[in-house]
Amino acid sequence: MWIQEIGYIKELLMTADNLTFALEIDFIPDLQEGRDDFKKKMKSVAEKIDGSYTLDQKSRPIISGLTKEDIEKVLTELGLLAFGMWPSCILTCSVTTALPMRAVGMSDGWDIYTGKKTFFAFAQFPADALSIMVKACTYYLDHENYQSLEEFIDSMGYEAFRDTVLGNTMSDMNGNENYYGSSWVMPNVPPLNEGDFVRPEHNIMQVIEVYPEMGQFLMEYGMSCVGCFVSYDENLWQAAQTHGMDVFELIGEINEYLSDKFQKPLLTENTPMEEILTLYPQLLPLFQNEKIQMPSEMATPIGELCKEANVDFTSFIQKCDARLRGDENNL
Repeated sequence: MWIQEIGYIKELLMTADNLTFALEIDFIPDLQEGRDDFKKKMKSVAEKIDGSYTLDQKSRPIISGLTKEDIEKVLTELGLLAFGMWPSCILTCSVTTALPMRAVGMSDGWDIYTGKKTFFAFAQFPADALSIMVKACTYYLDHENYQSLEEFIDSMGYEAFRDTVLGNTMSDMNGNENYYGSSWVMPNVPPLNEGDFVRPEHNIMQVIEVYPEMGQFLMEYGMSCVGCFVSYDENLWQAAQTHGMDVFELIGEINEYLSDKFQKPLLTENTPMEEILTLYPQLLPLFQNEKIQMPSEMATPIGELCKEANVDFTSFIQKCDARLRGDENNL
C-alpha cells in the first residue's frame, strides 16, 4: 500500500519540465561474452553525462537521471542508436520514466507501453519512441487532476488519449476535439508527384490520388481506413502506428513497386546513408553483414561506403532490393 502511495506522490510532484528518463539493458540469457565490457562502458558513459549507474536485483545495468537530450547521446555512445549495430549480447534496451510508461527496443524497433504492459505505439527509431513518450507524459502532466497516469487514461478513454498523443486529434479544455488540420496541406509535408517515391510523412489520400492502385494495396496490407474520412488527416506513419504495422516494411514494398513501374533505381551509389536510416532501416543488418561501417557523416553516399569496405556495389544493391521486396530466398 505504501509503495503504491509513494509512486502516486512521485507522479503528483513531477512536471513536464523535470521529466527524467532511465536506460535499462536486458542481456541475452546464457550469453556471457561481452556483458562485462558493456557494463564498464555504461558506467563510463554515465559518469561522462553525470548520470547515475546502478545494477538492479537481476544485475541488469541501468543509467538513470537522464534528460530527453541525454538519451540520444547515451545511445550513440553505447552503439545502440541503430539496432542493426547493437552488441550481440543485448536482448532489449528500454527507456523508462518514473511514470508507468516505457519504450522497449528490440531487433525490429521500439514498442511503447503504458501501465503494466498495455501496448501504446510502435516506433522504428529511439528518437521517435522518446518523442511519443514525452508527448504522452507532458499531456498527462499538463491536464491531470490529482490522478495517476492510469487513472487519467481511464477517465479520458484509452483511444482518445492515444489519438491525442499520436497526433490524430487534440482535446481542448472543454472536451471538444479539434483536428490538427490535414497533414496533406501542412508546409512540412513533402509534395508527391507521379514518379516520386513515397515517404512515411505523405498523406494517405495524397498517395492514392497520385497512385490510385495503392488503394487496393494498402487495404490488402490491412489499412481499413483507406477511403474513410480519417485518411484525409493521416499520413502513412500515423496509419501504420494505428494498425500496429511496420511503416518501413510498407514503404519498402511500395517504393520497390514504383521502382519497377517507372524503371528507376530505388537506391543508387549517391544515396546518402541518412536515407537508409530514415526510410529503410530494415537494410541495416545487410550493411552489418558486409562489415560496412556506419559513417560519422550521415550524408555519406552508400556507394562510397561500399568502396571503403571493398564490397561490390551492384551485388549489394541486389540484396537490398530483395530484402525490401521480401524475396531474399530468390537470390
